[in-house]
Amino acid sequence: MTALSEVLPNLAFLNDAPTGRGGSPDLTWTEYREVIEAAIAGAPRSLQKRIGPSELGNPCDLCLGRKLAGIPEIPQAPAWLATVGTAIHSWLEETFVVLNRDYPAGEIRYLLEQTVSVGEIDGTEITGHCDMYDRVTATVVDWKTCGPTRIKKYRAQGPGDTYRRQAHLYARGWTRRGLPVDHVAIAFLPRNEAFGRAFFWHEPYDEAIAIEALERADALAKAIRLAGPDAVLPGLAALPGCDSCSRYVPRSGAFDDLVT
Repeated sequence: MTALSEVLPNLAFLNDAPTGRGGSPDLTWTEYREVIEAAIAGAPRSLQKRIGPSELGNPCDLCLGRKLAGIPEIPQAPAWLATVGTAIHSWLEETFVVLNRDYPAGEIRYLLEQTVSVGEIDGTEITGHCDMYDRVTATVVDWKTCGPTRIKKYRAQGPGDTYRRQAHLYARGWTRRGLPVDHVAIAFLPRNEAFGRAFFWHEPYDEAIAIEALERADALAKAIRLAGPDAVLPGLAALPGCDSCSRYVPRSGAFDDLVT
């Protein structure tokens, strides 16, 4: 887990924090809220700029191109739901660390929250933070927390291209470390209903899925570097119903003709 001192780079706003009894609870809540919001904004997940496995599989060509071109995203409200998911990840890590105690040193079953290198895009190494690798079953596991509507969708239709490609990219990262992978899995965990509603998706590992995602992004990154985003992005189509498109700044100047 990341130390609080690393997550909160600037605590200057706490200089006016209450120093004794008698203050208004409303002002106290303002202080608490600012601490929470600053922690969310300063978390590594919020500060990440370089593309990772979680975004490489985005089926929207326009959003993938924007990310590779470094187009800024619109500042978002505190990512509370993502923070809840991060907290659940931390709890799961602690739980499986305890289970590892049953295995001899050097033979632990669960490799947890480790960074893997999945390949290169235009000469840049792409790494990701994988939730879990089970050495006994040779399975790569990714935890996802979501609401009931999405769990119902994933149960009926599968995880979708983005999550599916992410899982296979993580798996490729483990194989590049010399470990076998037989299956990739995503555990969709309910955020606000009974745990029994969780859905565990899995399929055999297929390196071709990971390579296809890397080659797609590599070709696009090279085109953007050589021709420039002004020449490349206007020709990229947005995927209908894309959840990512709304995260980027409004079009202006050279990007007025982007296909959306």
